[in-house]
Amino acid sequence: MSTTNTLNDWFATPPGKYLLECEQALFDHSVTDIFGFNALQLGLAEHDFLRASRMPLRAIVGNETEVQVRLDMDELPFECSSLDLVLLPHVLEFNAHPHQILREVERVLRPEGNVIISGFNPRSLWGLGAFWVRRRTSPGVEILLLCRD
Repeated sequence: MSTTNTLNDWFATPPGKYLLECEQALFDHSVTDIFGFNALQLGLAEHDFLRASRMPLRAIVGNETEVQVRLDMDELPFECSSLDLVLLPHVLEFNAHPHQILREVERVLRPEGNVIISGFNPRSLWGLGAFWVRRRTSPGVEILLLCRD
């Protein structure tokens, strides 16, 4: 069973549904006023966190079967400085090479582009429990909005 399926199974539970609704609201609020032309969501294709974005080109990509473009997140097939917004919903904590993903995101992001990262807080009680159970998902989530200068 993949970590994406495990995460989606957890999102189907009552605490997971509650968290997913909160995350969707936070993503909707965060992406609404970010302007540009190209937006990308890496992973979690079952959930469109770009739905409130006004950017004309929005794509959900990743290594899942439901994505619009299937790719390896460690090597993004996009030109340098070509994207205005990149969303990483729970991508970094469930990938073997999170630093490589961040390097690739930095490479493809335009100057003054934005990256929004959501993930479980590893220092929360839920996060510590997840650490001991091989990173199973839990409801202590943080969303970060970063701007590249």
